[in-house]
Amino acid sequence: MKYCLKCVMPNTRPGIRFTDGICAGCINYEKQKKTDWKNRRKELEKLCQKYRGSNKSKYDCAIAVSGGKDSHFQVYVMKELMKMNPVLLTAENIHTTEIGKKNIQNISNAFDCDIIKYELNDERMELFKKVSRYTFEEYGYPTWYIDSLLYSFPVRKTIELDLKLLVYGEDVNYTYGGKYDNETASALMQPKNDVVKPIHKEMIEKKIVTEDEINPHIVPDYEECIAHDLEPIYLSYFIPWNSHHNFEVAKRWGFRHLGHEYKREGAIEDYNSIDSITYLISEFLKYTKFGHSSTTQMASRWIRYGMATREEMIPIVKKYDKNLDQGIVDGFCELIGIKIQKFYEILDKWYNRELFNQDEDKIWHEKFNIK
Repeated sequence: MKYCLKCVMPNTRPGIRFTDGICAGCINYEKQKKTDWKNRRKELEKLCQKYRGSNKSKYDCAIAVSGGKDSHFQVYVMKELMKMNPVLLTAENIHTTEIGKKNIQNISNAFDCDIIKYELNDERMELFKKVSRYTFEEYGYPTWYIDSLLYSFPVRKTIELDLKLLVYGEDVNYTYGGKYDNETASALMQPKNDVVKPIHKEMIEKKIVTEDEINPHIVPDYEECIAHDLEPIYLSYFIPWNSHHNFEVAKRWGFRHLGHEYKREGAIEDYNSIDSITYLISEFLKYTKFGHSSTTQMASRWIRYGMATREEMIPIVKKYDKNLDQGIVDGFCELIGIKIQKFYEILDKWYNRELFNQDEDKIWHEKFNIK
C-alpha cells in the first residue's frame, strides 16, 4: 500500500488516482481555493430561477436527504439562500438512532419543508433481511439493500412528482477520489459511481427476489431521466464543500450529534453517518477489503481542512480504523437473523489476503503500516 503524501488515504481506495504521490481528493480540494465561487453561485441562482415556480405542484425542486449534517446544509442553501421551495426525499434506514430520528424530523421542521419517506414496513424488512444475508455472504455488501434505495428512491419520486430539479450534496468521486472524478454539476452519472453494484438481474435469476420486489431499488436509467428532462445536480459544484463547516452550519439549525447517545468504537467524531449504528457495517468492510475505514476518511478530511496534521493523524488511524464496534455487529446480526459466530465466518471471506494475515485462532493482523 502507498499513502498520499498529504493526507492518509491509501491507493487501495477503489478508482482513486495519485499524481506525484498526491491523491485526487487532496488535489481536488486544493482546486477549490482557486475556483470562482461567486460565479458558481450565480450559476446556481440562474438554475434556481429556471425552476422556481415552473412546476404544477407547490414544489420547485426535490432534495435527497438523510437528515445528517450535509442534508441540513443542502436544505439551508436551497431554502434559505436560494429561496426555493423544496420537497425532501429520503429512505428509512435500519436501526435508526434516536438522534437520527430527531434530526430527520428537525430538518423538516427547522426549514418548514415537506418530507416524503420510503418506509421499511414489515414486508420490506423481511425483504431487507433476505437480501442483506445474500449480498453480505456473496458479495461482501451488507447494506446493498439500503444503499440501492438511497440512490433509487429520490430519482423515482422526483419523476413521479413531475419535478425536474433534484439536488444532491457532494460528488463523492470528485471530492474524495474515485473512478469518475471529473468535476461536473450534473449528477446524471451518479449511479455509475460503483457504490451500488448492479446485481439486480442476477438476484432475480437466482430467485433470491422477484422483479416486483427489487424494482424500487433500480435507479431509472439515463435515457428515462433524459426523457423526463430530469436535471440532478451536485451542490458541491456550486458551493465550497467542507463537511466540518457543514456540521457547524447544521448545528445552528438544530442538528444534533451522536455524542450524547452513543460512542462508536471505530470513529473519531460523532457527527458523520450517525442516523444508524448498524449501517456502519459497510464502512468496516472497506477496512477488510482495502485496509482503510471511516477514520482514514475523516482524518484525511481534517488534514485537508487544516484542522490537523498528517503526523497527528497517523497514530489515530492506526488506533481506530481497525476497530469493529460491537454494537454494529449485534445490530446487524439481530436484523438479518444470524448468530455472531456466523457473522465472523462470513466476514473472514472478505479480508484481503494481500493486506492481512490470519493467525491460528482466526484473528486477523495487518501486513501494512501507515507511515
